[in-house]
Amino acid sequence: MNDAPLDATGPPLSTRILALVGVVVACAYLANIGAGVIGEIPDFIPGLGNLDEVFFSGLLIVCLAKLGINIVPNLQGARPAAPKNIEGPK
Repeated sequence: MNDAPLDATGPPLSTRILALVGVVVACAYLANIGAGVIGEIPDFIPGLGNLDEVFFSGLLIVCLAKLGINIVPNLQGARPAAPKNIEGPK
C-alpha cells in the first residue's frame, strides 16, 4: 500500500493520523490525568524528575509541526527544508 501524497498538499494520511495520536497522548500525559500514579519518573529525583515532561513536550511540538501547526519557527514538519537553488561549481 503506497500512501504517499500525489501532490504537495501535505503528509500522507497515515503520518497525519500518527501525528494526531501523538498530540492526544502528549496532551493527556502533560495534563497529568493519572495524577502521578501511572509509571512515570518521580518528579522529586533531581535532574531526572522532569525528563518525562521534556520528552512529551518535544513529542507534542514535533507532532503539531507534522500537522502544519508550527509553534517553533522554522521547524517545518520536523525535517530540514530542501536547499533552495544551490548552484554547483562553474
